[in-house]
Amino acid sequence: MDEATMSNPNITLGSLKQFVPAPLKRAVKDLHTQIKLRHAIERIASLPLGSVPTPEMLIELQAGWSNDGFAARIDLLNEIATRAATTKGPILECGSGMTTLLVGLLAGRRGVRTYSLEHIDEWRARVLDTIEHFEIPNVEILRTPLRDFDGFSWYDAPLPELPRSFDLVICDGPPGETLGGRYGLLPMMRERLGQGAVILLDDTERPGEAEVLQRWMSEASFNVTMHESADGSFAVLRMRPSPSGRRDGDEGLTVNSRHALT
Repeated sequence: MDEATMSNPNITLGSLKQFVPAPLKRAVKDLHTQIKLRHAIERIASLPLGSVPTPEMLIELQAGWSNDGFAARIDLLNEIATRAATTKGPILECGSGMTTLLVGLLAGRRGVRTYSLEHIDEWRARVLDTIEHFEIPNVEILRTPLRDFDGFSWYDAPLPELPRSFDLVICDGPPGETLGGRYGLLPMMRERLGQGAVILLDDTERPGEAEVLQRWMSEASFNVTMHESADGSFAVLRMRPSPSGRRDGDEGLTVNSRHALT
């Protein structure tokens, strides 16, 4: 920028931005995002054990994570936070991301361990770096490439290394274009979902996830609550014991619906 430009009285802060090199702009933006993330994590980590973050804290955490286009909705984050703050047993997460941080901050500090399945190496590295940098406890992010099974693809999970039973499952993967979508969770992990286990299935407004939900409900016995808002929907499924003398199926199904106000 030359001296004449600097001395021009009509120059505004906005017009000066064009003279800032792009790499410097990105560096400043990244630093600002990291500061927001640190502040959000510190606020949540300072909550008493068993407490649920406020919506404002969740929004701040989401802004600090800065995964544009793939961010979870606040209604889903609040459901995850509420469950993670109180669940007693291990947590399984299909796909990792900001929710991994949230679950670690709420469940991990209480000694409840989370196992996240992730098939994208670069993404796993980002989440793992953040977990380690902020010393978020009791979170294991497993490298699990997608593998073809009988009619569907799912994570090649190291089953012998996983707990025998999970109390909470957060199902936000694999990607929708995967063969069978998220269906593989039930056939692969069914024996590890005990009575009362809860599955949170995101994106049920999409045809693929809606089909997965219908398949699950036809193959196992669930109480299902739908959460719907203008931004999308998710399902809360609770496992219940199979009725004596007959196979699991939609005869043992209860469905409720809740409409979010936001």
